[in-house]
Amino acid sequence: MARRKTMNNTLIREPDLYFGGDKTSIDPRIGLINFGPYGRLARGKEENLVIKAGIIGTRNAKKLLETWAEKLEVRISGKEDLNSNRREVDFPGISLESPFRFKIEFDDSCFQPIDDKEINALGVITKRKDRVVKLKEIYDQRLSDLSTVTDPNPDIVYLPISPKTLELCKDPYSKTDKILYQRKTDKLQDEIPLFNFHHAMKVSAYKHGSLVSQIIKPSTLSEGNTGQDLATIAWNFAVASYYKATGIPWKLSQLDDETCYVGLSFYKEVKDGQANLRCSMAHVYLRTGESQVIRGRPFKWDSANKGRPYLTSPELASEIITDVISLYKRQRNNLDPKRVVIHKSSPFRNEEIEGFNEALANIETVDYVHINEHSGIRLFPKGEAYPPIRGTFVYSGNQSVLYTTGYVPLLDTYQGSSVPSPLFLSAFRMDSPPEQIGKDIMALTKLDWNNADFNTRVPVTISVARKVGDILSESSIQDVQEFPTSYRYYM
Repeated sequence: MARRKTMNNTLIREPDLYFGGDKTSIDPRIGLINFGPYGRLARGKEENLVIKAGIIGTRNAKKLLETWAEKLEVRISGKEDLNSNRREVDFPGISLESPFRFKIEFDDSCFQPIDDKEINALGVITKRKDRVVKLKEIYDQRLSDLSTVTDPNPDIVYLPISPKTLELCKDPYSKTDKILYQRKTDKLQDEIPLFNFHHAMKVSAYKHGSLVSQIIKPSTLSEGNTGQDLATIAWNFAVASYYKATGIPWKLSQLDDETCYVGLSFYKEVKDGQANLRCSMAHVYLRTGESQVIRGRPFKWDSANKGRPYLTSPELASEIITDVISLYKRQRNNLDPKRVVIHKSSPFRNEEIEGFNEALANIETVDYVHINEHSGIRLFPKGEAYPPIRGTFVYSGNQSVLYTTGYVPLLDTYQGSSVPSPLFLSAFRMDSPPEQIGKDIMALTKLDWNNADFNTRVPVTISVARKVGDILSESSIQDVQEFPTSYRYYM
């Protein structure tokens, strides 16, 4: 008779976040309001910050952006839920006097205008794809001009898209306002100039003078149908802008300084009309959580292979993790990490494990964790109206279930609109206790500085690697040789 596996369950407490003055809170918005942001990148200093901002766009788009930004300088009431009689946290406004302690200055010397005639001329071009190519050329030239006429360069460059531009260039088959040339496929008939305009602009920006960019859609500036209220948009805009201008909104208190967290993902690299694959990796290290990006060596992937891509040889796996350790040591005075955690959204293959083990032979503690977002598993608390509490952790052996979304006691609500789905975790090597695996992932769901949400469902080790991979796909098309390592260039 087979023995039944013992199931253990516990509740992982909500991770603390550090804000200004090393004060803590578990809620990003409450922490920012009460204590302000943590400080400038890697220094943790409380200081006011003036962000020098550039703009590329039509004069009308520039005016709309500046008018919209003025609305964000004052308090904006949070959205009220009439069903629960609960209101979201008010946005405090962006200014030196507000809790954010920063302001955005639009410098006219950093404005690169696009004439309305250039946009109207796009309409003469018959094929939408050709219009997208021309649009990319227009913005690429302005980014190049901006990098050569200003010294120093702006901290961030905003690219407000005009309604006319979107009308002429958006993907007609997309439900969102995306400007796509075409979608990715394994086989390409011809050389292509870009896939996604948004991603291509990220590459153009860092290619020209290491500029940091942010595209802003017309629906945002007109406060149209964005799916979010103005306060939420303002929160997200403020946090993202602060980080992109080299500030840390908050950092985690529960990540170990001597642990190196790695997320692995894959992306298509386009060369000579062929779509190969290269490993894209987001490296989150130390308690600041600052993301560093490393590219792996390209390798060919047969699209006829079943299953998801993986590193096809121990040499490839060893090489990329060796690069990770080298980067970590450069950041830590040549000290090795004591623990390395590798997250993947696909199972670990024997070739990968062999290579990782070789590269990490001198590391004390090593964990390889497959994070499955679509296992179909659900837990239902008996007699409770709310779903499981965020942090609910059930484990047996090397497998576990973790609710990174769910009922949050502090908020007295579940913020989702459907039944929450937990992450299913499988450890292919696990030197740490199971609860430590869960604590890591819970903490890393609170480190996405692209928004001010209470948490995300997926840890940044996975979500960041995906976003970076999308942009690196554009880099190969533009034949970029030097890549920035900081995630702020890709966000």
